[in-house]
Amino acid sequence: MSTHIIEDELDFRPSPARLAESLRDTGYSYEAAFADIVDNSIAANATHICIDIDTDFNNELKVTIADNGDGMSEATLKDAMRYGSPRRESPKSLGKFGMGLKTASTAFCRRLTVISKSNGRFAKRCWDLDVIIEKNRWELLDPPLKQYADETERLEDIAGDNNGTIVVWEKIDRLINQTGTKETKRAIGDLISEIKEHLSAVFGKFLDASNKTAETVRIDVNGEALTGWNPTGIWLNSVDQPHRVSCTPRKVKVDLPTESGIKECYFELNGYILPNRSEMSQEEQSSIRYGNDNQGFYIYRENRLIQGGGWPHRLFTKDPHLNLVRVEVNFDHELDEYFQIDIRKTRFIIPQDLRQKIKQIIAPFRNEANKRYRNGRPDVQQSEAQKKHDNANNAIQKHRDETQNARIVSDDPRSGIFTITNKFGTSEVDRVKLVEGTNIAVDVDNGHESEPLWTFAINEQGETCVTLNSGHDFYKKFYLHSKNNSTLIQAMDSLFWALANAEIGTYSPTVKRNIEEFRYLVSKDLRALSQELPDVQ
Repeated sequence: MSTHIIEDELDFRPSPARLAESLRDTGYSYEAAFADIVDNSIAANATHICIDIDTDFNNELKVTIADNGDGMSEATLKDAMRYGSPRRESPKSLGKFGMGLKTASTAFCRRLTVISKSNGRFAKRCWDLDVIIEKNRWELLDPPLKQYADETERLEDIAGDNNGTIVVWEKIDRLINQTGTKETKRAIGDLISEIKEHLSAVFGKFLDASNKTAETVRIDVNGEALTGWNPTGIWLNSVDQPHRVSCTPRKVKVDLPTESGIKECYFELNGYILPNRSEMSQEEQSSIRYGNDNQGFYIYRENRLIQGGGWPHRLFTKDPHLNLVRVEVNFDHELDEYFQIDIRKTRFIIPQDLRQKIKQIIAPFRNEANKRYRNGRPDVQQSEAQKKHDNANNAIQKHRDETQNARIVSDDPRSGIFTITNKFGTSEVDRVKLVEGTNIAVDVDNGHESEPLWTFAINEQGETCVTLNSGHDFYKKFYLHSKNNSTLIQAMDSLFWALANAEIGTYSPTVKRNIEEFRYLVSKDLRALSQELPDVQ
């Protein structure tokens, strides 16, 4: 089959002016952009990287990132400045697309200059977006070296007589709002703080001299050397308290198809459970960055953090009970395609067939965190809180047969994953709390005041339970006021258990959201109405 070629339609090269502007909007955050440039320095075997963010003599913001890495000859530098530059020799490098240096930089500046020293000689090249737009041509500039005397001196300060490279951002128009001297200084200060925090996490393993899996690198930001941040909290353990943070290391096998067959690869999936918040000092909580945003996954590719905090694909939802869970994923370059790492090095996609397996591995971590979260109060208080509900437990157990709305089973109850069969069919439900013990129908958990007043749970016999949130305002005001009225407590317990039992009896994937919304709205209304109840003395 022949193809007819139209001569005047052979050249479909994109307009440089249009494309140069479009490539500014690839979705880089400024934290990711700085990390991308540091990646390049580490790939060039740098051991010292210096980032300086300040205004020049014209009060214009300028950023320089200098290193003592391998440096580049003029030919190598021209290749590096090419959009879609040649692939690096090392497969470990994150510079897989040949775009990072350019797109990360011009996302925030309109003039990017790179000066490199190799074998005692300097090479320099510059992209100026305004020149590209004016001439509608990819015109790579070769500015006079004397124009960058300060930057050259800075490079020699860091690299000495050795090789090195300095990246210069000028005509910065997107990094901060330069509205005035005072506001600009404040914005620069905030920017520097956020960059420090981000880079200390992303390159935490490189910044930790005791970590033998990564080369040690020093990173300075405006003259201050960064300290690496380890989200696992394993550093909270000591000789006197060796188990404050529990660790469960796992290796997960992945079968990769190749031309010669199936290749077995592995990645690490390590679970860490932090101490209860009440057992950490304020300084320790600050150092561990305790909070909802920092629970969940920390994903490292060749020791570089590419995603930190949260639960990919909503494996779990953010929940104060999960603030004690940190899951560390470590993988190497062989799994780049499998996890679909993107140009910004921030995307990590777990294939569908692996998600359920990972969820089952993580479920025990979640249950252990729940236990630690709940046991933050002294055992005596927990025991006294549970004793209030003995009457309801006994009454509900007497009527289990006639009130059973569903059959509940699980291959591993501690996984938090159960199969529920009711009159609407059979459904799998996850994130279900396992209440330890038998003959328990009403359980108490010390949750946050903003969480729902109740949730359904399962005891070790596979029976419906209700977990009451003792942090909710209604629980505090009603139950604590009624602590000497066992009949009233039994009646309220029975009501909440019946609500939980009805939820399980009507559960299906299509009504899951409705059930959660119903529980949320009732809890919200009771939180408001409890303001009219007298305070507990």
